[in-house]
Amino acid sequence: MTDHDTVSAAECGPAGDLDIPAPPLRGAWPLLGHAPALLRDPLALLAEAGRTGPLTVVRLGPVAAYVVTGPDLVRQVLVTDAARYDKGFQFDALRRLIGDGVGTSRGAKHRRNKRMLRPAFDRTSSRVHARNMTPQIEGFLDAQWDPAADPDGRTAPDGRPVIDAAVDLRVLSMRLITNSMSGSELAADEVMRALPGLLSGIGRRALLPVRALDLLPTPGNRRFDRSLRRVHAVADDMVARERERAAHGDAAAGGGSSLAAWLAAVDEDGTGMTDEQAHDEIMTLLLAGTETTAGVMAWCLYVLARDSELQQRVRLEIADVTGGKRLEPADMRRLELAERVVKEVLRLYPPGWLIGRRAMEETRLGNTRIPAGSQVLVNFYALQRDPAAFHDPDAFDPDRWKSLDQAAVAPYYLPFGSGPRVCLGEMYGMAEIFCVLCAILARYRLEPVPGTTVRPVARTTLHPDTVPLRLTRL
Repeated sequence: MTDHDTVSAAECGPAGDLDIPAPPLRGAWPLLGHAPALLRDPLALLAEAGRTGPLTVVRLGPVAAYVVTGPDLVRQVLVTDAARYDKGFQFDALRRLIGDGVGTSRGAKHRRNKRMLRPAFDRTSSRVHARNMTPQIEGFLDAQWDPAADPDGRTAPDGRPVIDAAVDLRVLSMRLITNSMSGSELAADEVMRALPGLLSGIGRRALLPVRALDLLPTPGNRRFDRSLRRVHAVADDMVARERERAAHGDAAAGGGSSLAAWLAAVDEDGTGMTDEQAHDEIMTLLLAGTETTAGVMAWCLYVLARDSELQQRVRLEIADVTGGKRLEPADMRRLELAERVVKEVLRLYPPGWLIGRRAMEETRLGNTRIPAGSQVLVNFYALQRDPAAFHDPDAFDPDRWKSLDQAAVAPYYLPFGSGPRVCLGEMYGMAEIFCVLCAILARYRLEPVPGTTVRPVARTTLHPDTVPLRLTRL
């Protein structure tokens, strides 16, 4: 036996299996561990973890966490051994803040929530919502973007030379989701007033499992608490209004909304959705659903504005498929180039860039023993930039999807997750993205603003901080 083959008893698990500890990530601070790096530049930290190996260990203050980047190990956590894992500390923080909806609930409650909500997000419902979206999108553009789009490309009469797509698409996405949920956009503006500070605060709380920081009476914590109360009040009001409509038999007023369907639904035991559950599902969609799709759409406009030739190719494809008319749900599958653009954006900028799990029992990942209660972080950001699957992985190249072996790259491309906790709103979100892109590209030429820098912000989702654009009406 060579020195390489010598294994100490301490390196073997209880059944005698080889136990090789995961390598620790470099750069840990005394006491704080990798927490400063995670807050300062989380994407650099995750990229370094991916380069270090398929499984690494980071310290977040006193908490050790396993960062999983290897595709086989990611599948083990999300699919093969999914029942061995609970949602991690990220979701503990979110649960305290937004409630126990489908995005944060666990076990049997998660399965029940998902079954009750699934009809509102299936292909048929998403197509119905898509038909309703385009008129809303056009109305938003009429009011918000047309004044900034002088036909000759000059500064708008009101002195507003550019729009910030990152901000505006968040507003638009909020209006679309509130309309889909309740048949009205009235709640959107109230939520938007509280949203920026709320998302920033939630993102920090979800990244670091140090609750004591949240309880300090700082001005930032007080502002966050006020904003959170405002959004909770909006959710309560939406549930109360829908219950009142149903009590008076005014089903038409709900406009076939998702919320009306939720409150009318019953599970296999004949039990309906409580007001509390409906409230928690609204909170989940208002915060997570809005930021997710808005970020993807903003990234799409960012990359298209930087490449005028690609932008024109997508525009011509849209015109050819739609015949210059409004996009129909059946048209979406024919937008092959637009689909590749969205896929490449989702690869480079996955909204769910990092997802936490907790081992409910002692288990193994490869040759490493994972103690019960350990935090496990699935590193989607580095997984989807793995050079083993994607040539020149940091480059934006939508045409790579024409030649890629789809089966070979599937383990590396998981923008909506995988396994029993895969994103419920995938079809709705994709319908929204295509409707918005088609409406914008059919109306405007997009140009980046010289001298501006767009930076990724990795908190609850991975979104751009700002996307300043010049618009020219076509």
